[in-house]
Amino acid sequence: MAKQKPTAKLTSITEPAAAKFEREAAERDTKFCTMQPGLHLIKLKRGCSWRYRYEDATGKRKTVTIGKLSQLLPEQAARKVIDWVDSEADPLTEKKQRREQALSEAEQAERRTLRHYLENGYKDHMATWKPQNAKANEQRIRLYFDDLLDKDMTTITGRYIRDIWQPEASKGRAHDTVKRAFGSLKTLLAQAVQDEVIASSPLEGIKLKPPVHAKQQEEEAKKDDNKEARRPLTDAEISGILAGLDAYAEEIRAARRNSRKHGKPYLADLDAVNYPHWFIPFTHLALHTGLRTGDLRTLTWKELNIQFGRLIKTTEKSKVAMRHDKDPAVVDQKLNSRIKEIMTKWWHDQGKPDSGLVFPSPRGGKILDTMATRAPWKRVKELGGIDEDLVFYAFRHHFISARLAAGYPLFTVARWAGHKSVAMIEKHYGHVVELHQDEAVDVVGDALGRITAKEVSA
Repeated sequence: MAKQKPTAKLTSITEPAAAKFEREAAERDTKFCTMQPGLHLIKLKRGCSWRYRYEDATGKRKTVTIGKLSQLLPEQAARKVIDWVDSEADPLTEKKQRREQALSEAEQAERRTLRHYLENGYKDHMATWKPQNAKANEQRIRLYFDDLLDKDMTTITGRYIRDIWQPEASKGRAHDTVKRAFGSLKTLLAQAVQDEVIASSPLEGIKLKPPVHAKQQEEEAKKDDNKEARRPLTDAEISGILAGLDAYAEEIRAARRNSRKHGKPYLADLDAVNYPHWFIPFTHLALHTGLRTGDLRTLTWKELNIQFGRLIKTTEKSKVAMRHDKDPAVVDQKLNSRIKEIMTKWWHDQGKPDSGLVFPSPRGGKILDTMATRAPWKRVKELGGIDEDLVFYAFRHHFISARLAAGYPLFTVARWAGHKSVAMIEKHYGHVVELHQDEAVDVVGDALGRITAKEVSA
């Protein structure tokens, strides 16, 4: 067998010599290679590094770092220098160009993130929409795709959407709601293609999985909607909600006391007000008036007249009809003594305003976000021991069902609820009328009375 020729040495610095230099040399000492001019080791605070000193095409002396001794053998460092010499390269310039290219690619990737496009290019596109639609669409994307906001849009996959996102997003939500959110994302990606931010939409042709047993779920939802959801709240539910609101108020006050005690005395003293959070009177008003969440969010002090104890509100839904020259639906209610007292206290907390929103956002005083009730409602249910599936819209079902159960005429209840005719009431709450046609019970007042009586006797 022929003997292999020994590999030619590329550097005068051997591995043992490099190791000894690293152990014994003082900081900033250098050891040059006699075979590859310019190649040398330099002792640094933490170990040694290979460097190469050379002159560029203009005769300017430069030094480039090749790598750490712990990562490169002497022969490998020498080979790098030989390659540079053979190609007549300027290693420092190449390194700078690679760094700039990497930076450029990073900047491009940043521009392709969902968050960046949403806040820049797509926001300009949505500026042509109706303001409420644009705001709702942006909130929907932020809420449902929070984990994707800082991802490169080109990396979003159909598999992720169908196998990870959809199952998680579908928990406790109707399939139509999830589809609407998915549609918002697909529309954004399609616009990003038109704006030449990405070459193609990664979700082109991707569809969500149909809901499991869709037909069965639809039938169950329909059954639940007619006979379970549209009903008065039980005494236990009302009691739990009130207890949850009280506990929520104390929880907020306790947190504020702690903040004021530990370095933030400038924060407002929440023990000095009747209600430490807008959600508390907001919920009481929903319970007593049945107003939709959208109508509560946009309610003004001119519509809620504290002095006369009257609520007259043109519903948000009917404002669309007004734009088509149709008569609006108007809620017209006289406030009972209990809710009038609650709202009067809230009015005092707000500084007795003559106008403006009844429930302004704590951030800037504008209209509350559409999702603003989600977190506090979840917490109130936890604190009050209420079924987590009870939706906030149940207050409206309760208001209408309770009045019908108490024997009030359909037309009167329709007017209180903000319907222009009794058609919707008959269609969705007819079962309540039939069930209680021989009864006349003030469910709201009596339920609160029974709860109070129980508390006193206890």
